[in-house]
Amino acid sequence: MKADLLRLMLPPWAGSDATDVAVRCGWRQADGRWRDGGVRMLSAIASEFSARRLEVSLHPGDVPMSAFTLPPLSGRRLHAAVQGAIEPCALQPLDKLVTGFGPRGAEGVVPAAWIARRVVDGWLALLRKHGLVVRELQLPAAFLPCPAQGWVACQVDRWLVVRTGPSQGLTQWLPEGTDRAAGLVAAQADGGDAPLPSVRWAGDGDPAESWSGEGWRWALSVDEAGTSGAVAALFAPAVGWGVVAIAVWLTGLNVHAARLASEGQALKRQMAARVKAAFPDVPVVVDPVKQAKQQKDALAAGAAPSATGDAAGLLRAATNLLAQAAPGQVQGLRYSAGELHVRWRDGGAPAAEAWRALQAKATEQGLAVQGDVQGLRVTVASTTIGTSGPAPVPSTEAESNNNAAGKKGTP
Repeated sequence: MKADLLRLMLPPWAGSDATDVAVRCGWRQADGRWRDGGVRMLSAIASEFSARRLEVSLHPGDVPMSAFTLPPLSGRRLHAAVQGAIEPCALQPLDKLVTGFGPRGAEGVVPAAWIARRVVDGWLALLRKHGLVVRELQLPAAFLPCPAQGWVACQVDRWLVVRTGPSQGLTQWLPEGTDRAAGLVAAQADGGDAPLPSVRWAGDGDPAESWSGEGWRWALSVDEAGTSGAVAALFAPAVGWGVVAIAVWLTGLNVHAARLASEGQALKRQMAARVKAAFPDVPVVVDPVKQAKQQKDALAAGAAPSATGDAAGLLRAATNLLAQAAPGQVQGLRYSAGELHVRWRDGGAPAAEAWRALQAKATEQGLAVQGDVQGLRVTVASTTIGTSGPAPVPSTEAESNNNAAGKKGTP
């Protein structure tokens, strides 16, 4: 059934266990006429009606209404003043209430209402469950016609609902056995000795009249109610995808950090290998850049690196040792078991003075040298037994010594 405006009045809140409830309803047709729908189940209304607009009113037993005389304030100051006036009447902390108030009247009276937040949250969740979504909850007097003069009233269960002005109203409990007129007198008791205004009872002749009110200008906002369910339903997908995106980003960041760490370790190993290859005498490479700089500075200062007994170490030591030798003096090299054998070219053996200088330089570098006119044997001094052998003598001196020895042996 199509309706231009569908209005519902909820029963008293029975608790969160309710899955379907009976509600009073009325609707306005496209031609502007109102129809009373009586009492129907909420699930039936959700399936039977297709309404352009939906308004839902709370039960008068759930939402107290009052009016407070306040100075001419506006904005946040008026809101704070209303909250301060409601708190002693509600007997509950304000953070557990949903409050609302209307425009300030000519006499400084501000209408206000309040309700427990859990009740509002419960009703909104139940309405959403049946596909009925509202942005605000109306007060019971909002559906009554606006009185041209006097009051307009109706009875809902054991409650009297009265609309006293365009945006003003009140509710009054009607005890068992008390007639409606006496109930209105009790409601008027706070007004002092003022006479009771004329009262028109809406719905006595036509039940649809109690739904036809217009011009009510305030309600209890769903936003103020802190509808966690609606907000959660709206933002849950976005929050979920946001969490997933953050998780993916963190995972990617960790993978990237691990990759950078791995590349850094690989680069460090490569640098250490290159330093070890360039400077084999370095026992352990901890800081490749620093140690390479130290070795380079030592070489630039003329300091010879400590010799090692492997082929590369002895070859490097022999290179430093024979740096001052004449070009073409060495014919060949051979390494065997911690010894480097240097073979001279014919006539390339050093003279006695050069040999002594060679031995002195070898001693400075931690080397031991032994040789003859054929060549030279180079070892590390610490691993050589007898670090000096018979000094080779130049070929001319060797021949003269041999001749002298022969002459002495001739009788």
